[in-house]
Amino acid sequence: MRVLLMLLGALGAVASGVFGFLFVVVGWAEQHHIDSAYVVGFVPGADCGDGHELYLRVEDGAIVQCVQGGPGVFGSGAASLHGFTDTQNQELTRLAAELGSDGLSAAEQREIQQNVDEAAATVAPTNRPYGDQAVSGAHRMWLGAGMIVIGIAVVVAIYRWS
Repeated sequence: MRVLLMLLGALGAVASGVFGFLFVVVGWAEQHHIDSAYVVGFVPGADCGDGHELYLRVEDGAIVQCVQGGPGVFGSGAASLHGFTDTQNQELTRLAAELGSDGLSAAEQREIQQNVDEAAATVAPTNRPYGDQAVSGAHRMWLGAGMIVIGIAVVVAIYRWS
């Protein structure tokens, strides 16, 4: 009976450790997306890179629509950030076009990012990326880390008990 309990405990500890690791990886990816959701990517040409929700071409402020795993293409010409109202998206599109008419300087890029930050501050938590989920991002990472610690504690307890 003791061996059976030790085997079940070891199996539970391994499962806890594996699922904990998966929770940490998924939580990190979600948190990265949450953190970069309202960061504007300013790119030369039609280049896409860091996984931003919005890319603006440095040369003229045009919006670049990025396709997963492919090159950037010029899209609708309208910003569409998660949780923003139509008015906020239109204002952002207008500002980018106005400031980018002769290229976006570093100061103009900061102004656009500041405009996005101000609008993002008004977005309700439930309208943000992953805001509709009870557990996401950092919370999922902490949950996964806790599962790993429990798995290790069970393995140590089994080792001491045997």
